[in-house]
Amino acid sequence: AADFYDLDRVEVLRGPSGTLYGLGSLGGTIKVITKDPDLYDTAGSVRMSLNTTDGGEPGAGGDAMINLPLSEGKVALRGAVSYKLIGGFADNIATGKKDTNDAESLTARVKLRAEPTERFTIQLAAWYNKSDQDFSNRATLADPAIFDQTFGIANSDYRLLTADLEYDLGFASLLSTTGSIRNKVVVNNGGFIPGIGDFASFWPLVTKNFNQDLRLASNGDNSALNWIVGFFYQNGKTTGGQSVSLDDFPVGGQTGLATFNDNIIKTRAWAVYGNATYSFADGLVDLTAGGRYYKEKRTFIENSSITLIQAGVTVPTVGTDRARNSTFNPRFNISIHPTSNGMIYAEVAKGFRSGAITSTSIISGANAALGTNFDNSSPPDTLWNYEAGIKWGLGRFDVAVSAYLFDWKDAQIELSPTLQSIVVPIGDVRGKGVDAELTWRTPLDGLTLAAAGNLNSTKLRDIVPAVSGALPWLSNGRQLPGTAKRTLSVSGSYITDIGRGWDLKVNGRYAYRSQQQSVFNGVYAPWNGFGSARIGVARDDLEISLFADNIGNAQRPISRPGGQNQVPYPRTIGISVEKRF
Repeated sequence: AADFYDLDRVEVLRGPSGTLYGLGSLGGTIKVITKDPDLYDTAGSVRMSLNTTDGGEPGAGGDAMINLPLSEGKVALRGAVSYKLIGGFADNIATGKKDTNDAESLTARVKLRAEPTERFTIQLAAWYNKSDQDFSNRATLADPAIFDQTFGIANSDYRLLTADLEYDLGFASLLSTTGSIRNKVVVNNGGFIPGIGDFASFWPLVTKNFNQDLRLASNGDNSALNWIVGFFYQNGKTTGGQSVSLDDFPVGGQTGLATFNDNIIKTRAWAVYGNATYSFADGLVDLTAGGRYYKEKRTFIENSSITLIQAGVTVPTVGTDRARNSTFNPRFNISIHPTSNGMIYAEVAKGFRSGAITSTSIISGANAALGTNFDNSSPPDTLWNYEAGIKWGLGRFDVAVSAYLFDWKDAQIELSPTLQSIVVPIGDVRGKGVDAELTWRTPLDGLTLAAAGNLNSTKLRDIVPAVSGALPWLSNGRQLPGTAKRTLSVSGSYITDIGRGWDLKVNGRYAYRSQQQSVFNGVYAPWNGFGSARIGVARDDLEISLFADNIGNAQRPISRPGGQNQVPYPRTIGISVEKRF
């Protein structure tokens, strides 16, 4: 996973946000925004950390950032690099190796920003990340974590290039964002899974994607009407697939199943979108309406086979499938601002995801195991979300409460009936819930406390009967597997001056999640709670901190995918030193 040292902010947009962000935002969008180059000041920082892992190997990390104005007020360069070594903690009974799931990652980023005129801005960026882990964190047994695997790697390597151009036309700004990414992921493992037997899985994927977004946005900050219109284009290609051997798996009246996949998926898509907000009654009311029309063409070039091992029968599939899809996704919002720090709002929005394409070998094995007749190409699924809420500042308190209801039609759910992933429309999902947040700036200067939680009921409806028959936990009226009914987090931060230019900083957080069910076999992952804390001293140019993660050393599985256990990292305690200049 990438590290985001030199981070500016994180924005969380809840609910479908497909109007502006497209098909990847069915349930919301998280925007991770790193700092842009400073055109005037030279700056830099270095951070080092060391930690111990309870029952495992030590870890370490290093980060660095530098900002260089190349032409004051005109051109600047900003770069950041991060390296992380994560100590392993789980023993492998198949190989006899201790602490077998160690990992390391390297992330680098550089941004070049130029403002040749007051109206024109150019920003170019390049990202690189390489992450390698042995065996991943999907253990055979949990509490404590034990692997029964003869081999395993989980490696990724991506390169991302972006170009952002902005020109101020006066009445509006013309913005262009161009992006190109190449991402290579290899997840290979093999060994033993209870209830499945011996297995071997090989899953290489290489994805190349080009995106272009061109938009025109109004500059009327003091105007009653603010708007944005845009055009989006995507051209992508994914090569590879998952190949699996299950020597002990019963299917088709015999024992043993193997599949081979080396496929190509090509996607070309375009979209037009717009969004407008009109304010009236002296800013008391904002009305927002928007929409996005999206159209795609997908080509699936298949080279796969399925083998019934005991029967000695192999059926190859070589061919080309094509799919075309289109969808329109509107959004409507009304917000009322009775005070400068109070808002009441209601929203209706539609989200969508592109339809999945699965190889014939994998879908054939899944259909045989489930007794279904799923096609290897699915149409997009759609979600309508209805939400109303209030955000209010009450002196030292900030309160946010919202209630929502959503209808998810032809929900594409990931299943693994033969230990291979298929994403198919199993039925509908209806969910309702409440989100709440509370922040208290206490009378003790520098101490802030916060809490956030969710209660929901997310139920399956109109499920394909054969799916419910084979996988009874996917039945009408059941909670959607992988969805916890309750979540809660509490946090606190304290900062105070301790003299000579130094501040004392203390913060802590505890996060709780109720039990959630595995979509693979219906087994529950128990409730979990994780606490973390940090205490340190800081001045303008130096910060020294002690930190602890998973303070209670919780070892119960976070989830139970594929008959295995996704396990948390044990308690880690460490020290971090950061120098700024």
